[in-house]
Amino acid sequence: MAQFVKAHEGCQPSERATAYRPILFNELVLSDKLYEHCAEINEAARNRMELIVPELAKRNGVTEKLKAENQMEWVRQMNACKAQAEAIVKFELIYD
Repeated sequence: MAQFVKAHEGCQPSERATAYRPILFNELVLSDKLYEHCAEINEAARNRMELIVPELAKRNGVTEKLKAENQMEWVRQMNACKAQAEAIVKFELIYD
């Protein structure tokens, strides 16, 4: 889930990474812990997504019955749940 570390652009120095949290970014680069930090963020993001997406799907009535009856609607709603979960995870883990 590399999309969660876009603040660090896949752990490569970028304008966005250095502008958003320049002190943290520089500390991680200088201490040679940038990749470790990115891996930790990815793991935490993956875990949160695994919890949030099913809960959002349940709350929004996205069921296996819907999947069997109307696959396109099920995909649309699951994509919406995933997008909402990604926004939550990015806020909690990256931008907060």
